[in-house]
Amino acid sequence: MYKLLALDMDGTLLDPSKRITESVHASLRALMNKDILVTIASGRFPASVWLHAQAADMNARLIALNGAVIMDEASGELIHGIPLPAPDLLRLVHLAESRGAYVHFYGYNVLYVKELNEMNMRWPLANVVVQPDKPLTEEHYQEQAGYIQVQPVGDLHAFARTSASPIYKATVICDSPDQIEGLMDELYEWGCFTITRTGRRRFDVNAQGVCKRAALEHVTRYYSLHPSEVAAAGDYDNDLSMLQWAGLGIAMGNAKDSIKQAADVVTLSNEEDGIAYAVKNYLLPTQSKYEDKRSSNIL
Repeated sequence: MYKLLALDMDGTLLDPSKRITESVHASLRALMNKDILVTIASGRFPASVWLHAQAADMNARLIALNGAVIMDEASGELIHGIPLPAPDLLRLVHLAESRGAYVHFYGYNVLYVKELNEMNMRWPLANVVVQPDKPLTEEHYQEQAGYIQVQPVGDLHAFARTSASPIYKATVICDSPDQIEGLMDELYEWGCFTITRTGRRRFDVNAQGVCKRAALEHVTRYYSLHPSEVAAAGDYDNDLSMLQWAGLGIAMGNAKDSIKQAADVVTLSNEEDGIAYAVKNYLLPTQSKYEDKRSSNIL
């Protein structure tokens, strides 16, 4: 029996309009009514993860910034964090800027940028809980957006060297996919980072060993659960490790082919309430039937 469900956010829990649909919300309530734990495992800011978990009434410790942060589901306070070491940050900034790439840093709920621009100034707004009746504007979401600050720091080298605030994640954005590949390959060779592709022209950088799987293991131990009792759902590269580790790995219908191939099952897309479908077909009434089928296949 699965006792915990971990959900990626973008492309998984959220529909293409970045909302938790009523169908998905109802399916999660059905799980929690049966004392099944539901959590988020996302690359987003802690505040964004917490706000969405609150909106969905989730009942388990939360995972943010690709696993670098674990927080309390009730208060949103930090429980466990693994920051990037300052020397590694310095090397990263030097390489990225020498190649003309854009880079910014994630503190607990602060985005540290070299200078403000149209893209990074909208970052807080991109992390709010979107409501169907409210356009995505600062006027409508000012309170939520205020949970995340965008702080210009000027010289990123100097900031990385002297900042007393922990940096949990960096994002690198390039002009072309080819440039991304080259930077990622070089950083892989350094052996001091976890690197995950998050788009055609961008990737995330965390400390070595940080990933959703490791954070989910941490949460699972807290609840005294075995990996076989955990289900996880996702759609992109930073979800792969937890889908392979969990007792039931669920790939979204909109997931990359490599994610689908690594998962145990493939549900509908996030546009079709894929999480609600997965809950209904794999986690609630047909759960024992599915588990029996897996066991018979093994035998």
